[in-house]
Amino acid sequence: MSTDSPPLIETYTPERWVGWSMDFIEAGYTGLLIKNGRVVRKLEPGRHFSFALPLLEQCELILVDTKIRNLEIVSHGDFLSQDQYLINVSLNVMYQVMDPKRVALELSEPIAALVSAVKDNLGVAIGQVRVEQLTTQGRAQIRQYILDNPEVFYSLGFALEDVRVNDISFPQGRGVIRQVEGMSAREEAEYKAALKAQIAQAGRPQIIPQPVHQVNIISGGNRNSSDPTLETASIAQIGASPPQASLPTRDHLTLSPTVLDPNAEEVPIPRLVNQSSGAIAILSTSPFTIGREPSNTLILDDHLCSRYHAQIIKLTDPQGIVRYQIIDLGSSNGTFVDRQRLVPQQPIWLTPGNVIRIGSQTWTFEG
Repeated sequence: MSTDSPPLIETYTPERWVGWSMDFIEAGYTGLLIKNGRVVRKLEPGRHFSFALPLLEQCELILVDTKIRNLEIVSHGDFLSQDQYLINVSLNVMYQVMDPKRVALELSEPIAALVSAVKDNLGVAIGQVRVEQLTTQGRAQIRQYILDNPEVFYSLGFALEDVRVNDISFPQGRGVIRQVEGMSAREEAEYKAALKAQIAQAGRPQIIPQPVHQVNIISGGNRNSSDPTLETASIAQIGASPPQASLPTRDHLTLSPTVLDPNAEEVPIPRLVNQSSGAIAILSTSPFTIGREPSNTLILDDHLCSRYHAQIIKLTDPQGIVRYQIIDLGSSNGTFVDRQRLVPQQPIWLTPGNVIRIGSQTWTFEG
């Protein structure tokens, strides 16, 4: 036995006899009588008669199912929790057609529009709670949020009767989660420490000391003489065999090597370092734009990243110090700095060590 539900909308051509037809509308359905492309009558359940001029008036009867129907929606990693975990949700939505004319004639794909509206509300609901809340009270919170925001469904011609959340789970494998590439918290800390050490070592200039020369001054005569005479002078590089002196040396002087000033500070280069891959993005332009579009400065191939997601601008503060600000450009999944979601179009100052999350990627600001 087939378990498929009857179609939501069906279209018939009434059979007529000398221009007249008799149509019967079953309980739970609403009929729309279309004559020459216009709705001329809304038919409630029962028996109805209609007349059309043969060959001059073309008539159709559209039946819309107005009973309470069930729609199953299953997501596959479409949503992010407040603490940036990918979430899978499956739920059943019980809905009813409230405006048959809009559903049948104004929406090209009414079920697809309903699913999209449910997912929009679902994404907002999940984005407001953390994983701990989702695993304990998530079902009730998601259900209540969707039922408390019925306006978008009414605008499509539907009414939601109830929502039942069947399951909340997490994608298997290498999901986009807060920990790097699915590592444990301890492994993540060790990975970050090793990565920072490699970056620091790679960025440190190698200084080759200049050759240090040794000057030997050899004099003869009395050591206590007040008028010594310079007899032989030789210059040799350290590491070479010293010349054999036939006379005893008076002094053996060695010049110390030249060293860098320990108080000198190296000017850091402002950049973003990817915590997962170690990739480095130098903040060479202002504004430094980030997004999926090829016109951005930093292009991220990430379905959770918006086309134009965020930007970093270079500014000089009143003290004359060059600093950087990050701005979220109204992205869908938000921009996070140290786990705090930014308010769209509201810039904040960046400080070295800030962790920036955009989509599924995490970057550390250095500068």
